[in-house]
Amino acid sequence: MCFINIMGNNKYSNFASGYLFGIWGLMMHLVILWGVLDANFHSPIIKDLPIIKPPVGAPAKRLLLFVADGLRFRTFIENPPPYLKNVMDEHGAWGVSHTRVPTESRPGNVAIAAGVYEDPSAIFTGWKENPVDFDSVFNQSYKTWAWGSPDIVPMFAKGSETKVHGESYPAEWEDFDGSTIRLDSWVFERFSNWLETDAATVKNKTQIILFFHLLGCDTAGHASKPQSSEYLDNMKYVDQQIKEVVSKTEAFFGDNHTAYLFTADHGMTDWGSHGSGSKDETETPLVVWGAGIKNLKSRQNIEQADITPLISSLLGIPIPVNNEGVLPKQFLKLGQKAYGARALLNNIKQLVVQVTANRIQNEGISTQKHKKEQELEKNIVNIEQLLAEKKFISALKQGEKTIELAKTSLLYFRQYQRNRLMLYLTIIWVGWIAMLFLKVTGVSYHEEKPSQLLLANIGFACGVVLLLIEHKVSGSSDWRLPCYGITALVSSWLAVRTGMKLVPKLDLRNEKYPWVGILVIIFLIVTMSTGLIYRWIFGIGMLFAAAMQRILLKDSHPMLPWTAISLAVFPLLPVVEPQPRIYIVLASLVAAATTLLFNRSMSKSLKLMEALRLVTTMSICANYVDGRGWLSWIILLLTPFSIWVHSDNPKERIVGVAHGLLCPLALLSASYEPIFFLGLTAHLLCWPLHSTLSHRMTGEVRLNIQDLSRAGFLMLYTLLCFFGTGNMASISSFDPSWTRHFVTLFSPFTMAALILLKLSIPLLLVGCVSRTLVSYSIFLAVLLLGDCLALPLMYGVTSQGSWLDIGSAISRFTIAITLPCLLLLLYHLSYPLVTINLKRSSSISEKEHLV
Repeated sequence: MCFINIMGNNKYSNFASGYLFGIWGLMMHLVILWGVLDANFHSPIIKDLPIIKPPVGAPAKRLLLFVADGLRFRTFIENPPPYLKNVMDEHGAWGVSHTRVPTESRPGNVAIAAGVYEDPSAIFTGWKENPVDFDSVFNQSYKTWAWGSPDIVPMFAKGSETKVHGESYPAEWEDFDGSTIRLDSWVFERFSNWLETDAATVKNKTQIILFFHLLGCDTAGHASKPQSSEYLDNMKYVDQQIKEVVSKTEAFFGDNHTAYLFTADHGMTDWGSHGSGSKDETETPLVVWGAGIKNLKSRQNIEQADITPLISSLLGIPIPVNNEGVLPKQFLKLGQKAYGARALLNNIKQLVVQVTANRIQNEGISTQKHKKEQELEKNIVNIEQLLAEKKFISALKQGEKTIELAKTSLLYFRQYQRNRLMLYLTIIWVGWIAMLFLKVTGVSYHEEKPSQLLLANIGFACGVVLLLIEHKVSGSSDWRLPCYGITALVSSWLAVRTGMKLVPKLDLRNEKYPWVGILVIIFLIVTMSTGLIYRWIFGIGMLFAAAMQRILLKDSHPMLPWTAISLAVFPLLPVVEPQPRIYIVLASLVAAATTLLFNRSMSKSLKLMEALRLVTTMSICANYVDGRGWLSWIILLLTPFSIWVHSDNPKERIVGVAHGLLCPLALLSASYEPIFFLGLTAHLLCWPLHSTLSHRMTGEVRLNIQDLSRAGFLMLYTLLCFFGTGNMASISSFDPSWTRHFVTLFSPFTMAALILLKLSIPLLLVGCVSRTLVSYSIFLAVLLLGDCLALPLMYGVTSQGSWLDIGSAISRFTIAITLPCLLLLLYHLSYPLVTINLKRSSSISEKEHLV
């Protein structure tokens, strides 16, 4: 990444300085992206916490945990499977387990077994394993046997092989085109084998857990959607097998000391995706029956993490040390009042240990106990006194109030440093924006002022020393605050130094009405920030752009505003459709093939090549040819070469880029995405061939209002590339139909890479056009506007509110801060696409041979 550096006259110095500035800019974006998530969703796991000894008298000796991956509550309750429906009515308790975003398998199963919600750093492991070691009910048990997916079971067995015995089927079985019941039948067969081999060794033992991870519903939902017969059949198959498991278990053990718990890790949307915060994704079924469980006729609502203390209390094992859940005591039988009160007290003590640990982590070990801690300890003494007097109902009431206080206290200390962290992050971001603004619009002072530079250096050094002294005195073990503080000082120091060398100046010499351009920029920024919340606003933005481009871009093609109006339609269309509309994809390919007939600048050989690629792509999309083996990958890998044989004339090369990228996009599409791509291509081809940059006599580049307006338009295109065919739900959710022509085996990284490629193709087109048609300084102004847009959105990220609100706020901020950076990266990646010409290289090598 290289930025224009307008300081100094030495070519090598400018080159090195530009790269350093680019690296610093990349670091700032990573720091802000991670810092905002870190401030709001810091890892809840603290190591070396003491274990609270469980009470005696647990009602169950063993527990069978069934997790139907991807089973949503709505489908479950509208089509209740017969056996579990009978359990709900006659034998046990049932309700809804509310999950949190991201609604994925790994965090969902961790919440069920460990009571810990999502660690933001887990995104970098593809939700396969927690990046920090965590305590769970499995490694607190005497023995646990786990069977299921290779993505889930090894996560719990890792490091706990003496207690947790895990088996998984081959990863190749997770094929969306294969049998989903096969995955679950393997799990139930392993249980039958266990009854014949290992069950006798623990027949008289307590604290035994059997974990059934059942992936069939999730796979069927992805492949056939949750309304399909395949999904319902898989749910009914699981229900039937659970009935047989319960029958075999009761017959073998025969002591009525077995508890059963059925739930799901996450739900699923109508179109077979999950990962976001919609109701269908966050509501999962919960059915509990057996030893110690009361029969409740009405629906109960609990948080997913509450399952952890319930399992611990039923078995009489220690609650995992980082658990955030609260024991749903209403599930316990009336005869278990005394035990329930003691179990709830145990839950309180376990939460108070975390409260104290978080306070020490934030304030240091030398600080006194907070008044919240003192009140919690006082309440614990009162509850213990009530239990000693056998006033169990009063103890339960006092426990309910105390556990609410413990939860709010835990949240208080986890959010204790948020305001200060957000202040540091704001300083970091404002410093970077100021520095970028000066680099884009500034011109050099004729005289440097060494005294002022020295004063800035001294102030920076003093600030660093003061931060380190404060951290040392506090005794805190958390280095986040001083690290973010020092980064904020560095950002401010660099911005001040840049301000001492550069002064911002816009060229207004040829501007009749400069206020018009300023209003355009302001309106576009407001439109884009609002459009991140309401997608249809981008349609209004494109209509406004059509009117303004007619005024500002005098040398553009007459069709420019009309193509802008056509693009305004796409934000009004549905985002994701339940069923793929292949006929729309095929129509876009036919439209592209038709343009070949009217293209006079393209040679016959090129037309033949493009026609062959389009016909092959049509055959794959129409399922006449299976492209998964090699054909789809060949089309994708040969895309650059198909572009490089086109003429390097700017307009002709853009046409070649569009034709080259259309085929892989069509293979990854399920609806109108290629139509949008063709409309965007037509619009960008109507832009003027050159930008109206003004130059001073010294050769320094200065931007004018029109240039900043063009940057605003490009920023609008950047967001439209994403919101024209999708939104935050479509990027945080997963639909395997997008990658069906390349891979059907579950491979999260391969599929994620293909989906990212699909989202990047329109952006890559904008990058190629920008490199060809506008200046690099205008492109940097796009980055500036995008960073200004991200500044207010970082304060919208919060861990409070509904899961949908939390997920949407994270997505808006992430999109605003990453899309301009991605476009800048694609701008540089587009360099070989718009410059390399294989025909020209071939002719040069032939001439050299002749010479």
